[in-house]
Amino acid sequence: MKKLLTFVSAISAGAIGSAAADVSVSGSGSFYYSSAEGDVALASQEGTMSVSGGSIDFAMSTETSNGVTVTGSASLTQDTDDITIAGVGGAVGGMHTLTFGMDGMTISLGDVDGAGSGTGEGGDIATFASSHASLYVTDAGPSASDSAMDSLADGHGVNISTSMGAASIDATIVSKVDSGKSSLATNATTTGYSNAYAINVGFDMGGASVNVAAGGSNANVTSAKNNSAAALEVSYPVSDALSVTVGGSNGTIGGNDEDNVFASATYTMDADTTLTLGIGQGDQTASGVLDKASVAGINISRSLGGGVSVFAEYSSISEDSAGVKSDATAMTVGTKVTF
Repeated sequence: MKKLLTFVSAISAGAIGSAAADVSVSGSGSFYYSSAEGDVALASQEGTMSVSGGSIDFAMSTETSNGVTVTGSASLTQDTDDITIAGVGGAVGGMHTLTFGMDGMTISLGDVDGAGSGTGEGGDIATFASSHASLYVTDAGPSASDSAMDSLADGHGVNISTSMGAASIDATIVSKVDSGKSSLATNATTTGYSNAYAINVGFDMGGASVNVAAGGSNANVTSAKNNSAAALEVSYPVSDALSVTVGGSNGTIGGNDEDNVFASATYTMDADTTLTLGIGQGDQTASGVLDKASVAGINISRSLGGGVSVFAEYSSISEDSAGVKSDATAMTVGTKVTF
């Protein structure tokens, strides 16, 4: 609370000075070649495809006369990890959030992601193969690896990150879920979800890193259920070369009951080569109908130095949508470059 009061008083006193801003530029590029097959036939698409793209990222920062740092970001992106149609133009990102930092505390104002969005999410360790394989299944059920916390409290609001003793705390408050870069929304009080909150607490216990998250939001439609979710994730270093992560989540999202569990393991084969294995399963119950999805994958990547890496990966997806089962697999090789 003392940190928060100091921060507010600094702004209200007009303490933001005229220090020169720092701007840094970084970039990345990628190329993937993938082959997939499954139960769903795509007459308009071959079983093999390639995707290339990249991004230019701008990071901006300045500092007030009393030591409060202010940061922002922007990006230009063209077709990176997701499957897109040839000829789709690039996208402009960022420029929607200001982050103020002081004395171990940061406050982000604007379009923020809900705290704990990544907690309890995992198992899908593929960079691109699972995205390609997903085209060849029914894809009517839940995600096999997404947490129920994802997007629970995303929107235009406030995010606070700080520490309390040995624990890290991340909290988000959003008045209108998915309100984006502006809180103005059509029928904001009669549709969607409002008054969203989420909190994530991270701490070490018995040599393991633990993250616990919870949150909720209120349904504006009187007949709809409120959203709520909780998630847990634990990572443990078995040895200097091997680490294991397990977790899961459960909640009520959009009136549906959702839950997932996952496990992954990362083995450092040598200074430049890493092997990762992962499995995940998600369930969704909507109107009394249970849908299931599962994913398993393997990824081996090697750094070539200078920000250049190559990888090969395999992903297998299985779905059971209202009793209709389908499976698909994909194999991908590719390279990533960080500039």
